[in-house]
Amino acid sequence: MLGTCVLSLCLAFPAVAADAPQARPADAPTMEHVHLYCTQLEPMIEFWTKAFDAQVTQRRKFGNDEGAVINVGPIPLFVQQMQLEAHKTQAVAYDHVALRVVDIEATLKQALAAPGAKLARGIQPAGTAKTAFVSGPEGIMVELVQRPKQ
Repeated sequence: MLGTCVLSLCLAFPAVAADAPQARPADAPTMEHVHLYCTQLEPMIEFWTKAFDAQVTQRRKFGNDEGAVINVGPIPLFVQQMQLEAHKTQAVAYDHVALRVVDIEATLKQALAAPGAKLARGIQPAGTAKTAFVSGPEGIMVELVQRPKQ
């Protein structure tokens, strides 16, 4: 049976992402981490590490729940295994996580070789970029975005 993946986003002050537009004030909120709830931790870790060369930087507890911190780039991904019925958030609004990639074809090939990965949408133009979607364990959706070289 498939589980349900839930996403929460947290903001922090005052860091500014390296590629953020400079027009933003230095003390404006920026993304601090992404937090995923899942019903099976190990398949979720295996998906991120094999599909996107992510690294587990920490195994930890979130309250009484098992979890991990995964390095997928400048924003950490917190993955927490839980029985979702026992932990309701105030609102659940999640569509996908997007990863900026250098070579969309190579990244898509690698991602699809990971356990639980499926092609949700092949490579398509999106303005000046190229995008593709991969689904993973528990219905998680990951968009790959290749922007033109500058």
